[in-house]
Amino acid sequence: MNRKELLKYQPIKILRGKKYGNNYWTPRGNKVDKRIVELYSDLEYDHWVVVDSDPEVITYCEQPLEISYVLNGQLRTSIFDMWILKKDGSEIFVEVKYNKELTSKHPKHARTLRQIEAQKEWCRINNKNYVVRTEDDIRKGRHSVENRTSLCMSVVNSKKPVYLNEVLGVISREGIKIKEVVLELSNLPVEDILLSLKWLLYEGDIKANMEDQLIGFEMEVRR
Repeated sequence: MNRKELLKYQPIKILRGKKYGNNYWTPRGNKVDKRIVELYSDLEYDHWVVVDSDPEVITYCEQPLEISYVLNGQLRTSIFDMWILKKDGSEIFVEVKYNKELTSKHPKHARTLRQIEAQKEWCRINNKNYVVRTEDDIRKGRHSVENRTSLCMSVVNSKKPVYLNEVLGVISREGIKIKEVVLELSNLPVEDILLSLKWLLYEGDIKANMEDQLIGFEMEVRR
């Protein structure tokens, strides 16, 4: 079964000038058949990078579903920021918020809390997982977003390298620095080795400290 058959939702188009639009991002997502993904804040973009580069994620959809709720006697609507389907079959609906939006001093605090309550209740009734993610959850480590962006961009802009097995073959459970991988495979072009490593990281075949060390010759990778 391909990803298209697993997709339950299509992105809801939002007028940027109406409600959103600050820092608008349109990357292409490898796990959504390389279509354009529309994101409406820097934090939503960073969250997308984390989701798209997660080997446990099969596919996802941004702005997947609109629900209604009542606030101060008025009917309002809310759109989830993302729906995620994982390899274990679980589905997660996500709301992305800056920490400041969750503080009592924020001017929209009451509305934000009611929105979250409404989304959480919809997920409970429909037996879906729900999570609110802030910058504390998304931007872990100094280099996490930068590294994962590099993986996403490399994978979506290239075909799967032909040297994956050769590169994987020199990587042990104990770990090896990327510069040592290059030395072990001196017969292969360095750029092809680096691309293969990014694919292997993206697909979860190898691991590395993505949070605190930039992808480069000094990074250690392991099975």
